[in-house]
This record gives sequence, C-alpha cells and structure tokens, in this order.
Amino acid sequence: MRFFLVLIFSLSLAFGGLLKDEIAPQMQAKIDSVLEILQNKTLDEVAVSEKIFELLDGNFDFNLMARLSLGWSQWRNLNTKDQERFTEHFIAKLKRSLVQKLRLYSDEIMVIKETREVRIGNATRIFLITELIGQEKNYPIVYKFYETRDGEWMIYDVDVLEVSLIQTYRSQFDGYLNNHTLDDLIVWLDKDEEIE
Repeated sequence: MRFFLVLIFSLSLAFGGLLKDEIAPQMQAKIDSVLEILQNKTLDEVAVSEKIFELLDGNFDFNLMARLSLGWSQWRNLNTKDQERFTEHFIAKLKRSLVQKLRLYSDEIMVIKETREVRIGNATRIFLITELIGQEKNYPIVYKFYETRDGEWMIYDVDVLEVSLIQTYRSQFDGYLNNHTLDDLIVWLDKDEEIE
C-alpha cells in the first residue's frame, strides 16, 4: 500500500479547499513538490514527516472522513463527547499509518489522468483520476472531492485499485462494533496493528 500512502501525502499539500478549476493543476504541482521532499535523502524521517504535516490538513476533510468511516447509524448513536473522541483517535491513527509507510517510498511517479464530475443523489462530486507509475505496474487511484459551503472542494474519500478507503474502514468498524465497545475500538485505533 505504499503507493496509496505516498499519494495521500501528495494531495494533502493544498492550502485549503480548492476552487473547482484549480483541482488538477494545483494537485499536480503539489504532488510533484511532495515527491521531491520524499526523494530528498538529506532529510530524516522525522524531518520529512514534520514538513508534510505542516500542510497535511489542508486538502483532506479528516473530520468528515472519520464520520463516514464510522457510518451514519453508528455515528448518530454516539453522544457529542464520544463523537469527538472517535474523530480524534481515528485521525491520529490515519496520520500515524501514513507516517509509518513513508520509509517505503521509492521512486514512483504519479500523473493526473483527468477530473470527472459525478452526480451522487442531488450532489455533484469531482473525482480526480490519477495513476501511480510503478517499476512493474501502474496503480489507479481516485481522489473524491465534495464542495464545501464556502464553494471550495475537499477530499472525502480515496479509491485505491477500485476499493474505497472509507468503505474499507466502515466495514471493519461495523464488524468490530458488533462485538466490542467504542472504548475497545479507540484502544485499537491507538495501536499500530490490524483490526481483529
């Protein structure tokens, strides 16, 4: 999954939500910049992580990703305090996972193929279709953007090899919460291991 994790970092470098027409050019520029950081052998892992995390929150709506990952039925059963606890631990887990995989980055490059408008119910989404060019094969990655109330676009999900990050987490969490408490899930979120 190293290609997925590298590209999440790549697309996190926007300064905030993007205007619709800026998505492809801004993202390609940011991707190129972060790949340069990752290729800089004079920086240790901590320095690389710090540089990237200074900009990480800008383009991803991590709060929305946390809610979508838990699922509406589970989310609405939590009180405000537990929603905040889950969100905090989920975001920390996601970011920690990304940092741990940075050292696996090699010399792949990524190209943006197209942006596509998609209607989902009454809402319009923009899918940024990208491809990671590997040494042995290429990997499709799709970043899904929604429009905020301010008219900017932010990422709420990522498909890797046609598998949704959000749906993967949701299916893990649903199964886990059938037999465990939220406190158990938070304990797992604080660990660096796969969910049982």
